[in-house]
Amino acid sequence: MKPKFPLFSEVVLLQDIPMYNLKRGSVATVVEHYPMTELAQDGYSLEGFNIPNVTVEVAESQIISVEQWQKEMKILEKLHQLSVVKLVHLELYIEKLLSGYSPEEILEELPSLNLEKSI
Repeated sequence: MKPKFPLFSEVVLLQDIPMYNLKRGSVATVVEHYPMTELAQDGYSLEGFNIPNVTVEVAESQIISVEQWQKEMKILEKLHQLSVVKLVHLELYIEKLLSGYSPEEILEELPSLNLEKSI
């Protein structure tokens, strides 16, 4: 099976690794891939954290591609610009999407909620 992160691609840590004083958002290069069975996550060896002679092993869920990280950071920047009312609308919209409502059903319902008065 093809690895999710190819050798020599750049990835970003999704969580801190205190043993090496590495923080979420640190960038490294994939230098090895360890395929696992269906019951376990693939593993990766990473280098290039500005720590000489250190290779860090991580599970697939601990890293993300640089491109995906950048997309997510842009979304977070936009979220920080929203008003409280719009954040409440967005939270409700997401909750309803996850509950199985269609986007059309949710959008029809939102104007009738009159959230501005409840905030």
